[in-house]
Order: sequence, then structure tokens, then C-alpha cells
Amino acid sequence: MLRVFDLPPSPFPGRRPVVTIGMFDGVHLGHRKILEETVSRAAAAHQPSIAITFDIHPRAVVAGFSPPPMITSLEHRLKLFEQSGLDAAVILPFTPELAAMSGEDFARKILAGILRAEIAVLGYDAHFGKNRSGNFELLSRLGPGLGMSAVNIPACAVDGETISSTAVRKYVSAGELDRAAAMLGRKVSVLGTVVEGQGLGRTLGFPTLNLDPHHELHPPRGVYVTRTCCGDTCWRSVTNIGHRPTVSARNPHDVLIESHLLDYCGNLYGQVAEVKFLQRLRDEQKFADAVELKERIGRDVQAARDFFKNCGQL
Repeated sequence: MLRVFDLPPSPFPGRRPVVTIGMFDGVHLGHRKILEETVSRAAAAHQPSIAITFDIHPRAVVAGFSPPPMITSLEHRLKLFEQSGLDAAVILPFTPELAAMSGEDFARKILAGILRAEIAVLGYDAHFGKNRSGNFELLSRLGPGLGMSAVNIPACAVDGETISSTAVRKYVSAGELDRAAAMLGRKVSVLGTVVEGQGLGRTLGFPTLNLDPHHELHPPRGVYVTRTCCGDTCWRSVTNIGHRPTVSARNPHDVLIESHLLDYCGNLYGQVAEVKFLQRLRDEQKFADAVELKERIGRDVQAARDFFKNCGQL
């Protein structure tokens, strides 16, 4: 998948791509339906498929709003875009100038002008441009004069609840991981860079991978059965999210994400890793001393081994 940071020029000069636009935070099942429709229509027209997204959440720029905690970083979104089969992703810097552009100007100058889009595929609640003035209705009205048609994708639901990034955030934050996963169409995960820690896990006999997350949203503090992946390789793991109250006093907002990889010995410093949350084991606890902590970690590791064994994943 081609990655284009800012416009112009068009990534496919002389072509008439099928384009979709959105933040796509989480790339949940509703988003995936939009991306699949974009790819499918592009293939039928023998044209490229493009998703337009933004480097930061628009609420970070628009006055009077604060951005929500992101479910997926930009890098994670692009990885999921590529898996959908898109030919290109255009990442627009969400600047004050872009925020001031009306929906009509965006349609004329970017969609029809620079990209020469033949079809624009929008989700049921998609908006773009100043004051959210751009939407399916606007493109339907302007489309004939711009040589572009618009397609509207209806909402998707799970057990009668509409799938949305807001709903996913709610369930992840509340620790309702199965509900969030049902909306995402995959396990809840955190993507980040492996960084060097203090080596406390190693002194206890359980070396950990320390993750510097690329985005803000993560499950609540506690211990989880996880699967940790770097590239195409995944390991069974146990992950703690929290403050390590037994061994160090930390700022309550300074949350650590540490994974002990079962049956792995090596160094992954500097690599990008994804931790996928499979099951919650317990709350984070403060123990009397390191001996008691080590004993409990051993029980957590055995519980994780039992989980994978019962799932047939030795």
C-alpha cells in the first residue's frame, strides 16, 4: 500500500480513484465495511482505491474540543488499512488551514480537483470540512457537476448496538474486552515500541518486555493473558498494566505496560510490538515484599499456560 503524506500531487495522476475519508480510529467492523466497499468498487472500475485520513484527531485543532484517547495510532491504522487491500492511504496534516476549509471546498479542491475521484464512499455518519459541513448529502448534490458519484454505507451493529469508535473506547476503558473485540472484529491491542526498563522483572526471574505505547487508550490496570507480536512472530505472554506498587512508587498517571513472554529469551529493544489482550486474570495488587510478588507472578504465568492449553495453543 502506498503511503502519501499530504497533497498535492495525486498519488495516481491520470487515474479516477475510488476514495473514502475518515479518522477511522480503531478500524472497527463498521470502518472495515467502508474500506471493503471502497476496494471492491475500485476493483470493479479498474481504478485505485484510496483512504484519506488525518495525522491527528480533528478535535485536537478545532477550538472548544479536546481529542478523545486514540484506539489506534496512525501507524496501527495504516497497518490495518493495508490489510484491507487499499492501494493507497493519504495522510493529511490536520492544520488550522485544513480545519477552516468548508466541506464544499474540500470536495471541489481535494476530492474532485487533486484526486479526480470517480466515486466517494462515506460512512453513515461521515463528515468533513469546517463545521462538519461535508457529508453524503453534500457530495450527492455536488457530484454530478464534479463528475463524481457518492455512496453511503449504513451503520453496522452488534447485538443491536451501533458500532462506533466512541462505543469501543467505552468498552475498552471499562475492561469489557469481549464487547470491544466484537465491535473491532479482532482482539483489543496496544501497539508500541519496546524500550529498556529497570530490569526488575529479570531479577524476579520473569524478564519483561516494556512497551512505550503509540496511543493513549488501553485496558484498565491489571494482569492479563496476552499474545505479544513483533512482525510476523507472536509469543504467548502475561501482561501487567499499572504502577508496580510493590516495587516502586509512581505517579498515578504514569502507567507501565510490561509483558513477560513465555518460553522466550532474547532482546527486542527498539522493535514495534503489538500486545493483544485475551483474558483478564486479576487486578493489580500491592504485595508485602518481592518474595510474595514473585510467587504471585508464578501463579499468573501458570494461569496463562493453562489458558493457552485449554485453547489448544501449546
